[in-house]
Amino acid sequence: MTGNEMLSTLGLRVSDPSESSFTQSAKLDALNIAQKSVVNLIHNAYLGELETIVNNKTAGAGASWSTCSYSTAFGSDLPIRNGITAIFDESNDKWCTMIEPGDVKRLENTYLAGSASNPVAFSFNETIYVQPPSCVLIDVWYLKAPNDIAANGTECELNISLHEAVVDLAESQLWKMDGKADQASSAYTNAKTQIDTLNARYAAEAPSGIGTKGRA
Repeated sequence: MTGNEMLSTLGLRVSDPSESSFTQSAKLDALNIAQKSVVNLIHNAYLGELETIVNNKTAGAGASWSTCSYSTAFGSDLPIRNGITAIFDESNDKWCTMIEPGDVKRLENTYLAGSASNPVAFSFNETIYVQPPSCVLIDVWYLKAPNDIAANGTECELNISLHEAVVDLAESQLWKMDGKADQASSAYTNAKTQIDTLNARYAAEAPSGIGTKGRA
């Protein structure tokens, strides 16, 4: 749906097509809050439209790690929900193994430490860390925030399968503003049911990755 189509549909849902109860600005605010909520709730597999790559970003070499701040890597277009999906070590021409910050201690074992042939990376406090420190140039694959929905003919950036859930959540927001808890709860339940169904479908239909079958 386009922004205008979402506004029209939302107006009908809240019995306010003439905008006598809710201004267009209020409806757009509700739609954009709803859009971010959907992104936060849905599996990454449904967010292909938000997948972005930034290339050739400088990582400053340190004693044990090279580091790249979010401002250097992304500028103002930060990852949504810290959604960095992959990092490529340009310096050594290798994909990094992504780890959690809590696993860093394990890398003190020389057999597990990042190397030119098997680099590792993680993000913490808006900084990307890469080992070995010989990695000074990286590509970052991540999920960007969706563009705001506007009152025009531009399509909502999310996959079409998520548009209905965005409108449902926006409807729930407006009913809450109007003090109508039952209608708000019903609209929220409709959206959450759609999202849960899609997430369950992905879990059931997801391909088995190389060497990952049977892993938790």
